[in-house]
Amino acid sequence: MSAAAPDTAGHADEPLPVAPVLVRDYRRLVRLFPFTYRREHEAEMLGHLLDGARPGQSRPTSAERRDLLRAAAREWLLAPLGATARERRAATGLLFVLLPAVLVIPAARAIAYASLLLGGGAVVGDEDTLLAYTLSSVPTVAMWVIWCAGMVALLGGLARTGRVLVGAAALAGIATVSALVLAGSEHTAYLELGWVLGLVAHVVVVAEHARCRTPGHGWRRAVGTAWCMALALGGYVTVMSGDMRFGTPWWSSAGPSTLGDATVALAVAVVLGVGALWSRTRQSMPVLLGVAVGVGLGRSDIFWSGNRNIGTEDLGNILALLACSLAAMIAARWFANRLDELAGARAAHHELLGATTGVSGARGDLTPS
Repeated sequence: MSAAAPDTAGHADEPLPVAPVLVRDYRRLVRLFPFTYRREHEAEMLGHLLDGARPGQSRPTSAERRDLLRAAAREWLLAPLGATARERRAATGLLFVLLPAVLVIPAARAIAYASLLLGGGAVVGDEDTLLAYTLSSVPTVAMWVIWCAGMVALLGGLARTGRVLVGAAALAGIATVSALVLAGSEHTAYLELGWVLGLVAHVVVVAEHARCRTPGHGWRRAVGTAWCMALALGGYVTVMSGDMRFGTPWWSSAGPSTLGDATVALAVAVVLGVGALWSRTRQSMPVLLGVAVGVGLGRSDIFWSGNRNIGTEDLGNILALLACSLAAMIAARWFANRLDELAGARAAHHELLGATTGVSGARGDLTPS
């Protein structure tokens, strides 16, 4: 009797073992993603990566590394908007309207003042204030003109052209700030950095809004954005007109004498705080707070002595302002995530109580009297 042949049929379809070093490298690459995103998608990402690995593969391929690094960079860029599609849809839907309403004010000021200078009109106001505003407005007028053209295209239905122009405005702003630093005009770069951050945020919002928005009602968003921009600019001109009789034009960088910096800061803090507590507006508050901190610190003397010459700012002051703005954005996103988790836990608890009450009621109905 011959020896039995080895039974290999039952092992033909068994998966080959995965090299531990490959799992380790995939985990290291996945750790480059933001924590909130990893918490939602880490297991799914590792599963897809391991399922797609070739037999005998022991290292991630160059294409996989590039794709994961690019995806991680994108997620960090979008992190202030939230980690899930729902959060980003809510954030971009509101920021698509609110950010232009904020940015239209410095754009109108810079373009109005540059037009006045080019037209040879008379400039009135405090000499030091006007000199400082001239130094800050003239270099940045190009980025604001490009941004306004982009907004006209976006609101007019030319979405792709508008996104390109808004992106070009942000690049022009970054180039302007860099050129000012290299030219030794750190004070001007310090003043305008907050608005450049707002332009960069607007580029991200416009791009993500086009990717995750729901179809339809595009004209309503355009009309709402245009109305908010008009109301914001009209309100600013109205508030500033209180000092026009003293020779201070509405486009001046100095605020009206009736409002102090502390009052404006308190009003902004109250608005952002209320927005963070309301679930429908919470997702957009981190970006607005980051821009507000950048603009507010740029108008303060926290990083340089107000009793010294304004030219004492250096690259360190600019980097400190940028770090504070990003830190405020990250902290606000962490706070919004905790509020979302608390609301989710409360909703789950109420649902469990409702289910328990329903079961108890059904059992009571079945109990014989």
